Amino acid sequence: MATSASRIAEDDTTRPFELIRFDKRVKWFIGICIGLFIILTLAKINYSSIGMWNTVLPDGSDAKRGVVSGTPKSIRIDEWAIVTPFMLSQAHQGFPLENTAIGGERVSLLGYYPVKHFVTVFRPDYWGFHILDIERAFAWHWNFVIFFNLIAVTLVFLLLTRNQFWLSLLGACWLIFSPGFAWWSFFLLTSIFGGCVLLLSSAYVFYARSTRTILIASLAFTWSLATFALIIYPPYQVPLGYLLMFLLAGFVWRDFNKVALFDKIGLKLGSFAVAFALLGLIFYFFYVDAKSTIDVMSNTAYPGKRSELGGTGFVANWFSEYYSGWLVTNEKFPQGWLNICELSHFITFTPIIALCLGVYFMRLRKVDPLLMILLVYVLFQLVWIEVGFPAWLAKATLFDVSPTRRTQIPFGIANVILTVLYLNYIRIHSVKLSSGLSALLIAAVVGVMVFAAWLNLTDANGFYKVHQLVLPTAFFLALNYLLLPVASLRHKELIVAGSLVLFTLPNLKVNPVSKGLSPITDNALYKKVLEVHEQDPKARWLVLGSQYITYLVTATGVNQLSGVKSVPDFTTMKVLDPGMKRQVAYNRYAHSVYNSYIDPAHPDSVLIQNTFEDGYQVGLDPCSPKLQSLNVRYFVFDHQPQPVEIRCLTPVATLGGLSIYKRQ
Repeated sequence: MATSASRIAEDDTTRPFELIRFDKRVKWFIGICIGLFIILTLAKINYSSIGMWNTVLPDGSDAKRGVVSGTPKSIRIDEWAIVTPFMLSQAHQGFPLENTAIGGERVSLLGYYPVKHFVTVFRPDYWGFHILDIERAFAWHWNFVIFFNLIAVTLVFLLLTRNQFWLSLLGACWLIFSPGFAWWSFFLLTSIFGGCVLLLSSAYVFYARSTRTILIASLAFTWSLATFALIIYPPYQVPLGYLLMFLLAGFVWRDFNKVALFDKIGLKLGSFAVAFALLGLIFYFFYVDAKSTIDVMSNTAYPGKRSELGGTGFVANWFSEYYSGWLVTNEKFPQGWLNICELSHFITFTPIIALCLGVYFMRLRKVDPLLMILLVYVLFQLVWIEVGFPAWLAKATLFDVSPTRRTQIPFGIANVILTVLYLNYIRIHSVKLSSGLSALLIAAVVGVMVFAAWLNLTDANGFYKVHQLVLPTAFFLALNYLLLPVASLRHKELIVAGSLVLFTLPNLKVNPVSKGLSPITDNALYKKVLEVHEQDPKARWLVLGSQYITYLVTATGVNQLSGVKSVPDFTTMKVLDPGMKRQVAYNRYAHSVYNSYIDPAHPDSVLIQNTFEDGYQVGLDPCSPKLQSLNVRYFVFDHQPQPVEIRCLTPVATLGGLSIYKRQ
């Protein structure tokens, strides 16, 4: 076998050790991102699917009202029908801690919504709600998570690739616009931003030699750790937290610099001590304010008592992104894959990368610690997803709170990072291989792609045809081939990364481009409810019928009995269910739907039934004394009510097939 060789790029050996090189390219990139953020925010541009309201509850207006380009996605109902109305409800009510329209206890504190509380310091995407009008604040939220994550992820890749600008930028674009983010309305990017700043600030505290830099980095460390932790969504936070620790450990191991690490060691240790003391105070005061809500949420039937052992697999499969990006749409996908959101994740090259790292080790007799520790993390997650852990290990690692349907997203993120770092590695190193070993590696690539195609054909239960997989298989076969030490091509790392960005760019069409909030704020029902609410602001409302009407009424900020409850509202439910005999039905995050139910034989009966894991129905008499005791004075019917339903009510307004009544 031919001897091995290694080449080190000139710029990696001639430059002294440094963290991030803020040269003109980096500064221009950051400036462009911030500029676009400001311009698009002031122009009220967002990427919400709220245009769905034009068709879900039409009021005679243009179906494209508020939509600049693209198509609103009905599947993103969590975004346009729940989270967005929650934001508006909070804004209309002055950002309270308690808002029974969206849940019980201090729901807006534990949930990730705009709120008037010190925790807002750690929710930067919501800062706009406290300094701008509501439409520009909404635009701030959307543009912040995209453009500031582009900056943050690019800086992380610059740190980990030793300042390879184009590879870092392409890697950031590939990661952020991947379907695993795009089809979830970029919500997870709030955690990614905090995590990136946390990783960057940790590295700077470790390696900085300037007192000023150490102090600034320690403040950033404190803020970012609180930002990451206080999002409070364990299914993502736990695996992402492990990923951050693995990356930091691998980076320090790979780039161990005794002089930089131990310079001003007293100041660094002191900075961390102060940082953790401040974090202790922050978490303590947050816990004091949120304790009752945490207690209620942690004891819900869903998701509080959820405990997992893993092993349930991917929603689609490990290699489904090789083909779904070409052939799967919002309307057309394999039935066993649930829906386009749940099946979407990230492209992986891990099998070939793992094989190649083994070859590099055999030839160079050394490993890249960062790559190896990241590979271990990926394999650890893969075992959790496909095999599962014993109960004691699941609890000890906290993975028991992360269902595999959620873990597959952090798993995919780690695969993208592994690929970008591997591309940087092969830029620096090369080895000479025998023709026999080269042939084996090429055969391995072919084998992986044949397996991927076969897996998707069988897993999709006839959704794909063989001829449809030829082009995607050839495309990813070529990219996997370029990862091999066999392939010698100038700038092949940029060719691979650039190809993946081009493959990812169509995901920009997943979320529409919209301007303002007119699909909601100009809707006739919204305006009428808001008008009545301004005249009687303390009254409570109840929607009888369609859950979509309930969602829209939530956006007005009225105190609404029905609707989605992020945290059970036991104070209200104890009135409707005095003995709490049906607590199991409503003790959950749930979509609550109310309907008229009148039984002359059993006056004032209330029926409560659990319909889904995250839903329940309530049947009651609109004239029930229970509703009067709850101060419910306004009723929205999605149908023409029968006389018995409105015997105690007077009409307020009729809007097409909808009607609003008031208790006499």
